[in-house]
Amino acid sequence: MTPPMARQTPWILAAVFSTSLGVGLVFGFEPPLIAMVLNRAHESTVAIGSVIAVSLVAIVLVGPLYPRLIARFGLQRSVVGGVGCSILILVAMSRWNSLPGWLVLRVLTGCAVGLAWIASEIWMNRATPAGARGTVMGLYGAVFSLGTVGGPLLLEFTGTIGARPFMVGAACLALTLLPLALLRQVAASSARHAAPHTQRLQDLPRLLPLAPAVMAAALIAGLVESADLSLLPLLGLRDGLDERAALQLLTIFLAGNVVLQLPIGLLADRCGRRLMLGVCALASGVGPLLLQGCIHEPLLLWPLLFVWGGTLYAFYSQGVALLGEEFAPADVAGANTLFVMIYCCGGVIGPSVGGLAMDLWPRNGLPVLLSAAALALLAGLILGRGRA
Repeated sequence: MTPPMARQTPWILAAVFSTSLGVGLVFGFEPPLIAMVLNRAHESTVAIGSVIAVSLVAIVLVGPLYPRLIARFGLQRSVVGGVGCSILILVAMSRWNSLPGWLVLRVLTGCAVGLAWIASEIWMNRATPAGARGTVMGLYGAVFSLGTVGGPLLLEFTGTIGARPFMVGAACLALTLLPLALLRQVAASSARHAAPHTQRLQDLPRLLPLAPAVMAAALIAGLVESADLSLLPLLGLRDGLDERAALQLLTIFLAGNVVLQLPIGLLADRCGRRLMLGVCALASGVGPLLLQGCIHEPLLLWPLLFVWGGTLYAFYSQGVALLGEEFAPADVAGANTLFVMIYCCGGVIGPSVGGLAMDLWPRNGLPVLLSAAALALLAGLILGRGRA
């Protein structure tokens, strides 16, 4: 006979996946909308970039408070509260249309989204059986990425003028909360999966050396993903592609992320998560080095980008899966918070470091940087295995 908690797990995961889709939608929807609106207002690119990036900075700064908030309010309320606040902020952005106002609202967006993001991952780690964690996190990565990719597609439907895109985005976010609000199994299980231990602020640095390779995966994932999303089309333009073909590089790259996360997760559960993370690091290290030779050969370029995109994004999804394996249950909430904070740090510095690499070495600087970062993770995993 199936235990009650095992029967409830699929419903819990389905509801949390739905809100993860909403969190991904915020990351994919708000930045291009903000960029378009502020560009029409003739704001500088520095100002636009600051408004977009400040939400990640907010997650890093507020991060140490998340474990206490989650322990105080519980996982379900933290997820619902974070997404609910993001809905209200989107509505406020449609009314308070100014650079200083949006700067404040983006800080609040980072705080709210970060709470829902971290609580969702802690909940998934606690609700998932150890043997299926890689698969579940792979599926989570695919759902999150689907939300991110869906953001720009939604803007094609709503446009970027007036209040309509903000209100439609808020409505879509509200829809992602429905499964969590309606399922009794989720509500009943929330207390069972509540964070059992409240980390103090000074406890977070203690967790860093306990799994350095996993935390390195977070930093490198944030750095490389943000650099790719910001600069890959620009690299294509510099190599002679037209604008449509340059943007297509990013589309295929993101498609690999969505499609390959689940197969990678299944293989990670079968072969070992560290081994699979190492394979992904190797593939992501080789991919950028082959880019220049394939850039004008679509039959070679598209499979390369597809595989490279999928293996690169596995740094994050399989890194989260390893948290439940590497840390004691009492430390998972703090470790997950630290993981997300480090990932966001990488996301903040990635475009700047990548842009500097392109300025110093226009043709090869970005591919070499991306390759070196992935191979550094591979070296860390090998060294960590030797120490173990």
